[in-house]
Amino acid sequence: MVEGCVQCSCCARLWVAVALIGFLGGCGSGSTSANYKSARLEGEVTLDGKPLDDGAIQFVPQDQQAPPVTVPILKGRYVASKVGLGKVTVMLSGATAERPAVVSSSYTPPPSVTIPARYKNGFPIEVKEDTADQNFAMSSK
Repeated sequence: MVEGCVQCSCCARLWVAVALIGFLGGCGSGSTSANYKSARLEGEVTLDGKPLDDGAIQFVPQDQQAPPVTVPILKGRYVASKVGLGKVTVMLSGATAERPAVVSSSYTPPPSVTIPARYKNGFPIEVKEDTADQNFAMSSK
């Protein structure tokens, strides 16, 4: 009987230890903080004055307190919530048209969009609390 109680006591301590480790594991300080200050950005993305039909825009905070945010560009517009404040690197990409599996003689591929490297590789902006409209006018020249 005493031996059984010792085993139960060990099991209880083990479960408490496992629960405590699980609880504390969620409280670690990772590279991003859930309580970072952010702004909602929206705007137009153009290439040589024409709206970019499809693509993506990524905002990467340089201080790493906030996570990167990637959103689609649809018909030249984007909306990004919870972009971290401060210095942010912006990277733009355009959608590439995929060639269909079966091509007929009348098939005309859609024009491909080539984003200049200086926009794909990233450029800095400053995001402030009052920043809402943020347009990006790209030039291929």
